[in-house]
Formats: sequence, C-alpha cells, structure tokens
Amino acid sequence: MTVPEPGLDIIKSVILGVVQGITEFLPVSSSGHLVLFQTLFGMKESMLSFDIAVHAGTLLAVLIYFRKDLFVILADFGKFFLPCVCARGKPGPQKLWFYIFLTLVPTGMAAVLFKSKIEAAFSDLGLVAVAWLVMGCVLILSRRFQDGRLEMTGMGWLRAVGVGTAQAVALLPGISRSGSTILGGMVCGLRREDAAKFSFLISIPAILAAIVMDLKDGGLSYFTSHAAETVFGFLAAFISGYVVIRWFMGVIQKGKLFIFGYYCLAVGLLSLVLVKYIL
Repeated sequence: MTVPEPGLDIIKSVILGVVQGITEFLPVSSSGHLVLFQTLFGMKESMLSFDIAVHAGTLLAVLIYFRKDLFVILADFGKFFLPCVCARGKPGPQKLWFYIFLTLVPTGMAAVLFKSKIEAAFSDLGLVAVAWLVMGCVLILSRRFQDGRLEMTGMGWLRAVGVGTAQAVALLPGISRSGSTILGGMVCGLRREDAAKFSFLISIPAILAAIVMDLKDGGLSYFTSHAAETVFGFLAAFISGYVVIRWFMGVIQKGKLFIFGYYCLAVGLLSLVLVKYIL
C-alpha cells in the first residue's frame, strides 16, 4: 500500500475524526466527506489506512451503544454452536447473527473484485460528487416509502443478502453506507427503526473485515509512522460518533430520513464547483 505524503498533523486528524464521527451514521457518506476534506487539506495521495482508523473509532461507538443487543446476539450465536453449554437463558433473536454475516457475502465480493477501483475513487472528488448527487435523489424519493412491518429477526436470508448488496454499493465514496442499507432494509419491508439498527449492526463485521484487509496489505506501517495522528483521529471519531448515533435514532423514528437528501445534493454540487473552478 502506498504511504501518503506528509501533510497530516494532529489538528487535521482531529478534524477528520470529527467529520467521520458525525457523518458515519448520517446518510451523507462519511467516506465522501473524508475525500472532500482531504482534498481541501491538499492530501493528494490515498489515505485509506487513516480512513479505516477513524472508521474503527465509530465502530467502537456502535459496540458501546448497541452493547445489550450484541450480548443477546452473541448468546444466540453460542446456543447455535454450543447447545449443551449454552442451553439455559432467555432465547435470543434467532438467526440474526446469521443474517448479519450474510450481508458480508456481497460486500466482501465487491471489496475483493473492485479493490483497486474503490481505492482510486478515494482520490477522485469529481466521482464522489456524482455519487453524492445520486444518493441525494434516492434519499429524497425515500419519503414515498411506507414504514414496513417486519422486525429484523424475521427478515429472512434473501432480504439479508439484499441489504448486503446495498452495503456493497456503498463501498464507493459518496454513497452512504448507512443510507443505502437503511433504505435497502425499508425496501425489504423492515420497520424504519429495525432497518436502522440492522444497518448499524452489520457495520461491525464490515469495518472489522476492512481493518484486517488493510493490515494485511501493509496498513500497519502507516499506523506506526503516524501513531499520534491516528490515535487522535480515532478518539475524535469515537466521541462524535457516539453522540450522533443517539440523536440519529430519534430522527429515524420520526421518518425524516429524506431531509438528508437535500444536504447530499448541496454538498455534491459544491464538490463539482470545487473540482471545476477551484481545485
């Protein structure tokens, strides 16, 4: 993996961490915002390793916020593989852990097959701008979606694969992972709140897989040479992410997801102007 040129300091890492924390759970594409701010900061080379580090910060926020749900899911996972040891206790959400891992199939295939193209997109603000415009239009149209009736525990394997496919599309910066997976869940008939919760839960193995792949490709060398910047960015993403996730779950319950579409259109148009006339 190419180590980016010097230019990242602690102040910039904190800014990027806060940007990641605020935008990861909102349907506005955190990766797109990282590309935008890195471009404004003059960071021309790919900073995928740092991007993954701040994503790990928001991952920690998810783990803490949904800790009770995760304990139940892990208990159900244990009962499936160790029925004799875990026979006692309250029944968990059957097969939910299986649905979560199923979403990794299309996401993992896309990440492996299109790895180089996805990495290249992180250096192309113009492409990100177009993706933002598409995302904005889809979010605005989502106000026509009716709230489903299905709970995530009864979604079935086919719907899980469908949500995973939506997550795979969101590997492209500018396409919101949370937005695409929440909308994917709603299209599949999930209740808004369940679609949002499932979206956040499936981010856990997805981000973990991205971290493992990055370390495998030499990302550890970046962390060792930018330790302070990485730690500050990680902490900033964690703190801001935890605050935002609490607020956003309330927004979902009110059915106001579409309002973020107008923001995506605005930031997409702004990015096109920057690319054409300024940068």
